[in-house]
Amino acid sequence: MLKRDHWTNDEVIDILEGCKIYIGDKERSDERLAWLERYNDAIDQAIYQFWDFKADPEKSYSAKAYNVMDKQIYVISPPLPR
Repeated sequence: MLKRDHWTNDEVIDILEGCKIYIGDKERSDERLAWLERYNDAIDQAIYQFWDFKADPEKSYSAKAYNVMDKQIYVISPPLPR
């Protein structure tokens, strides 16, 4: 089945995981590893964002939601304890 929109969080996470780059020992160099680390870190940040969308707002302080009207992401969890 082909799909073009209306992704679930799990599907987005799977797609992003597939975008990571891994290199073998032959291709390793300090310059390449530094670039690769920055590239994969950016993908990991996007993955974490989608995990936060899946978090239970009653149990997790990182639960977030996307407001389609103002295109902003909001934390929807209870306030942090003081």
